Amino acid sequence: MSGVAPIIFPAAQAGIAKMSVLGVRLLVPSVLFLGMIALAAYFRGHRRLENRLLAGGAAGFIATAGLEVVRTASFRLGGMPGDLPRLLGVLLTDRFMLGPSPLSDVLGYAYHFWNGVCFGIIFAVLFGRKPLLWGVVYAELIGVEFLLSPAVKALGIGFMGSQMPSMPATVVLAHLVFGLILGVLGRKWIRDEGWLFSVYR
Repeated sequence: MSGVAPIIFPAAQAGIAKMSVLGVRLLVPSVLFLGMIALAAYFRGHRRLENRLLAGGAAGFIATAGLEVVRTASFRLGGMPGDLPRLLGVLLTDRFMLGPSPLSDVLGYAYHFWNGVCFGIIFAVLFGRKPLLWGVVYAELIGVEFLLSPAVKALGIGFMGSQMPSMPATVVLAHLVFGLILGVLGRKWIRDEGWLFSVYR
C-alpha cells in the first residue's frame, strides 16, 4: 500500500490514466487501507510492525520537509523547471488548463508529503534500524528512479534532465538531505534491526 502513491505521478505522465482518476481509484483506497493496517497492528498487538509504520512514516514526513528546503530554494533560484507540488495538485484536481487553486495547492503538497511518508514506511518495514548510509543510498535510488521516470521526460528537459543540469543536481542534493534525515531518525525511532520476515517472529 505504501508503494501505490509514489507510482501515481509517473504512471499518469506515462499516459496510463489521468492523475485525477488514479488519485480516486488508487491513491485514496491505498491511504485508507494503510490506515487499516496500522490500526490492525495496534489492536492485535503487533508492536514491532506498529513501531515501524509510525517511525518510518514520521521520519519520512520530516525528511520530506528537509527535501523541500532544497527543492524550494532551487526552484526560486531558477534551478527547477517548475514547482512540482503545485503541478501535482493541478493534475490531481484535473485543473491543468485552469491553473492552480488553493485546494489544488493543498492537495499537491499533501500528496508530495504523503509520498515521503510512504517511502519512510517502506524503508522502516523492509530494513528496520540500519546505519546512516542505508538511508542515503535508499534516498538516492529514489532520486535516480525519479530522474529516469516519464515524469522528467514529460518536462521536456532531456534524458534525466540533461538539458537543465541544475535540475538533476537539485534532485541528488535534495534526496541526500532526505536520506540523511531518514537515516538519523530511523536509527533513533525504529526499535530493532531486522528484515521484513523478522517483523512477524
